[in-house]
Parts: sequence; structure tokens; C-alpha cells
Amino acid sequence: MYLYFISNRMTTSEEKHYLSGKKIIVSGGGIGGITFCIAFQQLLEKSNVVIDPPPSIIVYERDTSIDAIGREGYSLSLRSDPFSGGIQILHKLGLLDEIMEESNPGKHFTLFNYDFSPLVQIRPPPVEDIPVSSLRIARSKLREILVKNVPSSVQIHWNCAIQSAKELDNGNVLVELPDGSQEECHLFIVADGSNSCIRRILRPDHQLRFAGAVSIVGRTHALDTLPSPLNKTFGGAIGGDGHFAFIAPSDRTSALWSISYLTDTPREAKSAGTINDQELDRILDEAKERTKIFGEPLPTLIKETLRSSVAIFNAKDLVPFRNTGSVVFIGDAQHAMSPFAGNGANMAMMDGYQLADQLIHSKDLTGAVSNYDNLSIPRSTSAIQMSRRTINIGHSQGIWKFMYVTMLKMMAWYFDLNYKADE
Repeated sequence: MYLYFISNRMTTSEEKHYLSGKKIIVSGGGIGGITFCIAFQQLLEKSNVVIDPPPSIIVYERDTSIDAIGREGYSLSLRSDPFSGGIQILHKLGLLDEIMEESNPGKHFTLFNYDFSPLVQIRPPPVEDIPVSSLRIARSKLREILVKNVPSSVQIHWNCAIQSAKELDNGNVLVELPDGSQEECHLFIVADGSNSCIRRILRPDHQLRFAGAVSIVGRTHALDTLPSPLNKTFGGAIGGDGHFAFIAPSDRTSALWSISYLTDTPREAKSAGTINDQELDRILDEAKERTKIFGEPLPTLIKETLRSSVAIFNAKDLVPFRNTGSVVFIGDAQHAMSPFAGNGANMAMMDGYQLADQLIHSKDLTGAVSNYDNLSIPRSTSAIQMSRRTINIGHSQGIWKFMYVTMLKMMAWYFDLNYKADE
């Protein structure tokens, strides 16, 4: 019996991790997919879990490597509040200091009146041992830092978007590459954004839904100085006439602006750099007309707009869904949220980190994916609901504007009170 006990213990201790020697393919080298790659390596090194040999991780990304650090000319918010958590993820990955060095001016969100006098300032309470609770950074700069920190063991294929995917009877996934070749993997992580082509193929019933707002957006060319209040804060302004304006530093020398309005039907979307001169003139004239109630700095920002940056987009989101099998959707591919949430990057980083954590520490793939969904779906659902409320608040008129602003002031007072109490 003693010999049987020893033999049985040796068999158990030598049992391989379910990911041992497996191939993981990631579709999309954006914020969520790259965060997963970094987190998987770091969490594995810090844990007492042995995966021998470790899985191979391959990323296929549609952008070229140059585009990856310079294509997107807008900025995003990283926060530590209960609806976000991006700051905490960067801190855990040891990247927060580097991100802070590259962050834009203005650390907190302000809700303005139409003349850009402040109505409410939102400052997330501090988190223990973390030097900042919120910041804003150019998306391209955040992505550049993440890409730079990808482990050398991870292969990234640029300018190589996965065209399609098929779940096989053996549980594996077969993906098709741009040159027509195919590759089989044991785990397929889909992080190819809100307009995911893989989701359209494998999850055709899960489609984006229009959130009721259309935005005209643009950014300025490099300015000598950022106009006030962008040197101290960023945020949205309620026109009171059904329009909502948003201004923020795009980077340290240029600024982003948008003007949005409510409508029952979406408008034809226009990507930056695809609009001819005549149509650009019409769109900018429309932007000026829709912003005529707003004070500075919005007129100056529109005047100094880089014409190639102008775009029109429809606010859309996606009801989160549970993952099954060997295909795991994360980020906007699983739970897209409109820019009014100000939370897409935070959710994507949390997804990448938490999926890596569950894959390492769970007993099998089914349990890992289920545990991930249990974390991802509730918080992303809350963030989407918050974005819908933000749309209503920002475009409110008359008595509704007064009621919404009063409610927000009470919330800001509560958080500020707790912030001071913690101090």
C-alpha cells in the first residue's frame, strides 16, 4: 500500500497542465490582445504553477508595425474607479510609471456648462500604493509601450489579419490567413475590436446596436500651447439644446474635439482620411453650426482642425455574451462600448489580464473561460449601462439638464468626501 501511495503521488505531481505544449493564437494586437501576452508571461513567472513546456503564443495583427504606434490620433482615459481598473492593471504589470511619463496634461474629468465654466469635477479616490487614480494618454503611445513590453517568446505577425476561423470536431480551431494558408490552434483568443470579422463568422447573432448618438470628431494640428482648460483638465460640455461637446488633449501638443446629437437612426459613418474636400467643408460647417452655443475653447479647436482627422461615427455597443469551447472573445469583440463610456481601454486591459490569470490557475479550459466570463460580463455590462446614462445626461435639455447636473454634483461631493476621509 505504501508503494502504491508513492506511485500515485508521483503520477499526480507530474500531471501536466492542460495548456502544456499547446498553441494559442490571438487575433488582434490591440490593447486587450497585447495585455494578455504580457500578463500571461508575468503571472506564470510569479505563480507556483508549472507549465512545461509552456504554450506557444502567436499574435496576428492587421496593422503594420509602424501603424501600430502611430495610426490612431486620439487619446483615452485610464482610471482606477470601480467601473474601470486600467490603472491597477498597469501597476500590476509594472508599466504605470512609464505610462505616467508619457501621459497628457489634465488628470481628471470635468463636466462643463456650454460656456465651459465647470459644473462638476470627477476625481476618482486614490488607490493604496498607486500614485495616480486617473490619467489620459494618446492611444498610440499606450499601444507603443505595451508592444515594447511583449515577451520575446511571443510571435507577432504584422499586416496579417486573420480572415476567418472554424471550430473543428476535435475541439481545436482552424484559422485562415491572408495568403490563403491555414493554421490550427488549441485556443483561439479573439481581440479584433468592435467590428470583429471573427465574431460575424462565429457569432452572427451578436451584433452591434446603435446607442442613439452621432458624433462629428476631429483633432487639431500641433498647437503652440493647449488652450485653457485643456492644460489642467478634459471633459464634456452640455449645450442644453441637445448637443454635447467633448474636448481633451490628443497628445501634449494637439487637442481632440467632438460634437454629438441624438437621432433615431444612425448616419453614414466616415473614417478619418476618407472624406473629400467639398464634403469636409460641409461637415466642418455643420460642426460650427451645431456648436454655436458653446464658448471657447471649442471654436478655436474647430478652427485649428487638421482636416485629415475629421470623421463621423455612430455610437454603438454590444451586449456581452458568454464564451464557449476553444474560442474566447475579449475586449470590444465581446462587449463593445461607445466612446461615451470612456472605458474601452480599461475593459480591454482587465480582460487580457484576467483571462491570463484564469488560464494559468484553473484546472481546465472550461473552468478558466467560465471564471473569466464571470468577471468580465458583469463589469462590462455596468460600463455599457453607464455609457447609455452618459448619453442621456450629455444631451439633456431644460429641466432634465438641471436634474442630471444636480445628481452628478451629489455624486462628486460623495466621492470627494470619501477621498478626503481616506487622506
